[in-house]
Amino acid sequence: MSAAVSYERVREHLSALSMEAALDALDVVLENGQKQECTTVEVIDELFTRERDERFQRRIRTNLRLSGIATPKTLEAFDFTAQSQVSKKTIDELATLRFLHQGENLLFLGPPGVGKSHLAVGLALKAIEAGHRVYFLTLHDLISKSRAARSKNRLNSFIHTLIRPDLLVIDEVGYLPLEQHDATLIFEAVSKRYEKLKPIILTSNKTYASWGDFFPDPVLATALLDRLLHHATTISIRGESYRLRHRRLAGITPEIHPPK
Repeated sequence: MSAAVSYERVREHLSALSMEAALDALDVVLENGQKQECTTVEVIDELFTRERDERFQRRIRTNLRLSGIATPKTLEAFDFTAQSQVSKKTIDELATLRFLHQGENLLFLGPPGVGKSHLAVGLALKAIEAGHRVYFLTLHDLISKSRAARSKNRLNSFIHTLIRPDLLVIDEVGYLPLEQHDATLIFEAVSKRYEKLKPIILTSNKTYASWGDFFPDPVLATALLDRLLHHATTISIRGESYRLRHRRLAGITPEIHPPK
């Protein structure tokens, strides 16, 4: 078989196997292999490496698109100088994703505007970059989606959506009171992830002692916290809101209108 025929067959095989990255790189890899006098195995290894790397990057792009993260905020962009209570050393340790591999939850607590969501999104992006599936949503969106699924008799499918990803991020817990069926669904999803050692990142403006204020059933709230906190790291953030701080530094004071 001539070299020309073999070349065309290799191209056909790569195309049939949907190895598009290897196909696109074939000519360059062959040319470099000849110049560097590489062995056949080295040339094949280079082709497979390029295909593997492209598939991994494609997986990352797909996972990011499906993650529900509307505004990507990286950990590198977090202003640790403005939020001195947040330990950069702790966040760097969390960025290694050891918590994810060990099935440990992360809970960021504090008032609005102190960077809880930013840190949660930043860690979620690290997980996506490592090839993990992530699902991010606010508690309000979770409740809205669960009610829509319940009305269509697809609640079990939605619960599976909450359980399936490697990392689930629930943002803005505690801003709105829950109804009983909403609280029960959250408890079911958390319990099943707990059983599978699949971690959750959660942000809340409430202390744990205040969870009974927005949960309709204090006993259910206690049972939920028991599962969330069994294997967990809690980071409490106190301080001035980023937005208020920027307004203050800019010399902008909020307008307060007297009641009419």
